[in-house]
Amino acid sequence: MKRLLLASTIVAGWAALGAHASEGLPPGGVAPRSSCTGLTGIKLANTQILSAVQKSGYCNVVGVIGKRTSTQDPDHFTYAIGFALNLPNTWHGRFEMMGGGGTDGSLQSDPQGSAGVELTQGWAVAADDGGHEDSASNAVGGYQDDDANAGGSAHFAIDAQARRDYGYNGIEKTAVISKEIISYYYSLDTEYSYIMGCSNGGRDAMVASQKFPFLFDGVISQNPGFNLPQAGLAEAWNEQQLGKLATSTDINGQPFVPSTFPAQDMEVASAAILSACDALDGLVDGIIDNYHACTAKKVYPALASYTCGTGTHGSTPHSGTCLTGAQVDALKKIYTGPVNSRGQRLYSNWFWDAGIWTPPTAPGAGWGFWNVVTAPVPNVNTAINLTLGAGALPMVFQTPPVVTPVNGPTGQEAFVFHFNFDTDAPKIFTRTQAYPESSMDFMAAVSTDLRPFRQRGGKLIVSSSVNDGIFSGAAIARWYRKMNQQMGGHAGDFARLFMVPNMAHCGGGAATTNFAGNELNAITNWVEKGSAPERIVAANTNTASPYPPGAPFDPRVAMYFPTGGTRPLCPYPQIPTYKGSGMTNNAGNFACVDPQFKPGGDHDFYDDDDGRGDSAH
Repeated sequence: MKRLLLASTIVAGWAALGAHASEGLPPGGVAPRSSCTGLTGIKLANTQILSAVQKSGYCNVVGVIGKRTSTQDPDHFTYAIGFALNLPNTWHGRFEMMGGGGTDGSLQSDPQGSAGVELTQGWAVAADDGGHEDSASNAVGGYQDDDANAGGSAHFAIDAQARRDYGYNGIEKTAVISKEIISYYYSLDTEYSYIMGCSNGGRDAMVASQKFPFLFDGVISQNPGFNLPQAGLAEAWNEQQLGKLATSTDINGQPFVPSTFPAQDMEVASAAILSACDALDGLVDGIIDNYHACTAKKVYPALASYTCGTGTHGSTPHSGTCLTGAQVDALKKIYTGPVNSRGQRLYSNWFWDAGIWTPPTAPGAGWGFWNVVTAPVPNVNTAINLTLGAGALPMVFQTPPVVTPVNGPTGQEAFVFHFNFDTDAPKIFTRTQAYPESSMDFMAAVSTDLRPFRQRGGKLIVSSSVNDGIFSGAAIARWYRKMNQQMGGHAGDFARLFMVPNMAHCGGGAATTNFAGNELNAITNWVEKGSAPERIVAANTNTASPYPPGAPFDPRVAMYFPTGGTRPLCPYPQIPTYKGSGMTNNAGNFACVDPQFKPGGDHDFYDDDDGRGDSAH
């Protein structure tokens, strides 16, 4: 479950970009100047080409960089940066690097999703495995780096170099080696370089713009885990709040979370949030476009009205009509974000958004997927925060790594439920002689100084769910504000952020989530033609509308227009506003408008609505 659907879900839309030749190359592209199989014989620094196979329309190259046997890992596992590079028979001068997902650890040697289509359009496409492999069956070199008794798939983090390779080194090394191979194969240098990814792949993209500003001309970062170590604290915080509601334990003796917030209760929470905020953008349609104005001051009274027994919407818990008082209290703490015993913020607050509920007709990795349950299994916690997240928190984010078994009474779940926010949380900043880089050093991409990237002419597009279940939309918005401030108020000249209401993590949910192809068009037009994106049109991709045609609008249903309906995504801080006439499922009937927020107003643009100030972190 390593890459999950994190990188693959949303990038599928990148296929919509049409091919065109880059400047300086023949209009029809160029053919290779050497044989595919001959690439196995080229000499590259600290690199082995394991295979180069001619396939239909492209040459598939697989190799490893920096292969070694760890002296720090008690298992003495083999580590390397595994990479794959796919070279089209007709190349149009573009290079694309795909970001990873989760804690990486696997390599798709053949391009998947949009990357496969872009390959047919003449792009050279590369990917890496983050410097480690989960199992020998899919490892490029036939080795594996996981140990169920010592961290599971996060075991690699016991090795300091493997940490660096995962955090940032794999990005740079793979891009540099790929460009060398491209130059050799076509006898031409790459004209335009791009990196794209979602989740941890979105973090990869932001890392590239901050640490390696001269490697890529264009960067697309979607739902980025740009501050993964602190987001990991939020994962533990959320599970502890939900764990307090549990009435039974799982097979590891830990709180059984799936029973605490069943789907019908998430739907009630969504209804409460919509009742408070849907009309703030001027259109009652199940989408909260004016998310900044959807503050705790507005949402808390709505949650009170939906509280069982004391509110006005029912009295029977888990009946799909109301929430218990304990559930409401847990939501308030979760959306405020993790704090220590002194009340100091450890990560970020979260935007209130109707996307807390993901309708069954619009599946995706929504809030419940991360926090409550993925697939119901008796007495087993399957929420990603308690599987993938529970492995990363002790092994990757703590320094030194806390070696824990995957299961059992002292396993990874226990670490999450007993995590101490006073004594354990600071360890994301810890450095030791054996681990000279903290997890914030090798993982985070929180720098707001993008001057080198801007000065070299780089362009950055970031897109994020308003209510991502794992990475706070408020956190990325706060980062952009701080970055804009450091860039003298001119961040929009080279970097733009687009927020997506209702969308689940990296796509899905009852939202207009089909925009990745238009996003790729936007970055290439910006890089290659100097045309900055004033909006990105997004389409609804749900195969069946959650709303029956002809029936009254149900405010609990997030999207009621049919498949293919469109809305604009606007450059932050602008929001889409209905012009007052025409179909509401047509992006052309919406304008991107600056909400003109003022300090001290009832919104979270300046103070995040919780009194803790505006912080880049």
